[in-house]
Amino acid sequence: MCTSTRRIGSILIVLCWLGSVQRTYAQQHCGVERWSVKTGTDADAQQVDLANPKNTTVAELITLNPPNPIPKDSRFGPTETTVWVVNATLTDYKLEGGSRGDSDYHLVLQDEQGKTMVAEIPSPNCVGNGSPFAAQIAKARGEFDAQFTAGSSFQTANVPVQVTGVGFFDFAHGQHGAAPNVIELHPILDIAFNPQSGTNDFSLLLPSTTISVAQGASSSLPLTAQSSAGAPTSVTYSTAGLPTGVTSLVTPTGTGKATLSLSASSAAATGTFPFTVIGTANGKSHSQVLSLNVAGSSVGPGQEWEYQVISASSEQDVIDQANKLGADDWEMVSAVKVTGTPGWRAFFKRVKHN
Repeated sequence: MCTSTRRIGSILIVLCWLGSVQRTYAQQHCGVERWSVKTGTDADAQQVDLANPKNTTVAELITLNPPNPIPKDSRFGPTETTVWVVNATLTDYKLEGGSRGDSDYHLVLQDEQGKTMVAEIPSPNCVGNGSPFAAQIAKARGEFDAQFTAGSSFQTANVPVQVTGVGFFDFAHGQHGAAPNVIELHPILDIAFNPQSGTNDFSLLLPSTTISVAQGASSSLPLTAQSSAGAPTSVTYSTAGLPTGVTSLVTPTGTGKATLSLSASSAAATGTFPFTVIGTANGKSHSQVLSLNVAGSSVGPGQEWEYQVISASSEQDVIDQANKLGADDWEMVSAVKVTGTPGWRAFFKRVKHN
């Protein structure tokens, strides 16, 4: 009788333990959509350059072109193979729990102009052992837990942070704080609260993220760098990732200013290619990914170009006039900011109609 009682008691203890384990696992949900890319268990994870993080801004990241379509289990380089460092304000945060959550910490980052983007810290329990990010994700999760306790509803923080994370393009599904291009830092590898802000940082200002050039022709784009204090700063510019047959020339035009000229040979491949503009100053480096459209030569034997210059009051005015001229086959060669009023000049060309 006593033996039977002890046996029943043991069974009850085991059943209680199993129930506790099942409840624990029921509360821990991991993600599915692009989950291997989010946590570093994808085949491309080793391509992520962990040794050379790049300083950037929310404003720069949200202008990057996303892939179309977004790959399921691979990375879109160079954005998703780069570790980015962003200084911003953490406005609010939450734990993505519940039956539909993936156990990430969802952070909303905002810059001084009110532009926002999302950054996320996965649960270390949802990161595979083969991920090169596993230790850093666990560290970042601990850094956050030391400051805040994330719950299932958004909580306000409004604290300056420096966030280091891998670039990631998500699918749009109504995320709170999502950028227009739905770029994220996912996963976050490090987060510092109330970092000391330096005055020697800067950001790149480009009037467009697309530049077009025809085979056998050239095109240009103005480049400007602004220090964190809002003043122009001396920057060295370079490019990377240009396709074969396209060369670049950077011509300084003032403090922090330059003109980027791209020339395509007559044999350059046609199509759309991503390339990177890089600015370096004060031991810091910022970059921006642009799209290069290389078109076939539109000038045949015996044909000539004709040119015109327009004046514009703003960058948007340049774009508006370029759109109107484009309807008459005018192609913008370059746009430059000048002293005085109006503040912009743009140069256009088209095949001369005989």
